[in-house]
Amino acid sequence: MATRKSTRTSTVTKSVANPSASAPDATRAVVTAAGSRVSLSSEESAVLDRAVERGAAVRTTVDTSWTEYGQWLFAHVFGGDTSSAIDHREDNPVWAALYALADGAKLRVRHDELERAVLTAAYDKRLNSDAWRALDFGRKWRLLKLADDKLLRKAAQHVLSTNMDTRGIDEYVRAVLLEQQEAVPVRVSVTALVGALDRMQEKLTDRAFTKQLVSASKKLADDKREALVSSISAARDALDAILRRLDTE
Repeated sequence: MATRKSTRTSTVTKSVANPSASAPDATRAVVTAAGSRVSLSSEESAVLDRAVERGAAVRTTVDTSWTEYGQWLFAHVFGGDTSSAIDHREDNPVWAALYALADGAKLRVRHDELERAVLTAAYDKRLNSDAWRALDFGRKWRLLKLADDKLLRKAAQHVLSTNMDTRGIDEYVRAVLLEQQEAVPVRVSVTALVGALDRMQEKLTDRAFTKQLVSASKKLADDKREALVSSISAARDALDAILRRLDTE
């Protein structure tokens, strides 16, 4: 009996000393971009959290660089003149030359990125709003479509007070413009459009990209796959309509 008691005590002591040996690993359920749910182990969850943290740091660094570049352009190209930078950019010869170089071998910066940088810096001065200045670059440029000083000030206060993320700002801007019964302002740059279409065409005709897209689409939930097909069809119809207009005018 003494031997049996000793064995039992040894087993219990071992279990207490190493509780994780028999306990199941904690899991964390997450939703993927395809809409399905997957479970991550504690180790995988820690890697995900670290990736999110590092990604946020990268975004902050990028936003800081764009902010500084925009401030430099505003000061040196436009002399700190808000009217020149916001309302009459095309009249500035340095800006015109810089814009022509955008998205090319010498300046690997897209046209819309140039404008975002300059406009956010110019509105920092024109609006003279603490709420606007407190917003990060990513949220500022998403508000630029409002293109009205009063609307921008009000929007900045709302976005800041609600801590609205970038995904919600586009919807908010559309709602504000609808309330004002104004269409979303559109500036057409043929050069910028050609660059965007060239980039899209290069990607869509790449065999590796097409193969990955087809493979990924098979893993999508039915509603998300239908949305993908619908978006591709709508894009094709829109391009066909533009071609017809160009051929007839």
